[in-house]
Amino acid sequence: MSIFKDKAIVLKIEKSLKVNENNFIKTNDKEFLYTLFTKTYWKIKASKKYSKTEKSLDLWYSINFEIITSEKWKIHKIKNIKIKNEFNINKDKDFYKLNKYLEILALVYKEIPEWIAFEEIYEIIETINEKQDIDEIKLILTKLKIKSLIWILNINHDDEIIRKILKFISNSKIENILKLTWINEEQKKELENL
Repeated sequence: MSIFKDKAIVLKIEKSLKVNENNFIKTNDKEFLYTLFTKTYWKIKASKKYSKTEKSLDLWYSINFEIITSEKWKIHKIKNIKIKNEFNINKDKDFYKLNKYLEILALVYKEIPEWIAFEEIYEIIETINEKQDIDEIKLILTKLKIKSLIWILNINHDDEIIRKILKFISNSKIENILKLTWINEEQKKELENL
């Protein structure tokens, strides 16, 4: 058995399921199963018992934690969780922005293989999570940057301006991408559909 420390973004939360001797599946209300996108060790599944004394984790939380693992385990155990950042829901984050955040999480959850450690994507998500001035365009550009990093963004486009934007996204750091402010509504809709 080993103990490691790492940082992670919470991608998915499920109630832990147990199969009894009659092959019935029942939920364990006191234990949760988390899919975590870690900075160092890629995506992992980890469980943690519910505690009334600790704050519950939610999607998109950025956390520091310890993981207890063994070669025999498919699901690891986590403890000593410290929430670094919560998803900041405030009056500025409407349903559309929340939906865009969740689309980015779903992209990371579904498209990045479990065996790839992708520190740059982790840092992009952490940057977005920390920013207070996130608007729809920044979220769309972030999603496109992640698609470019996992090789599913086609930068060839009929529209020359969109093609230039996509090339800029592919070749730039997230800090520079988030500075783009001149994208109009028509371009935004086109980028959103990619």
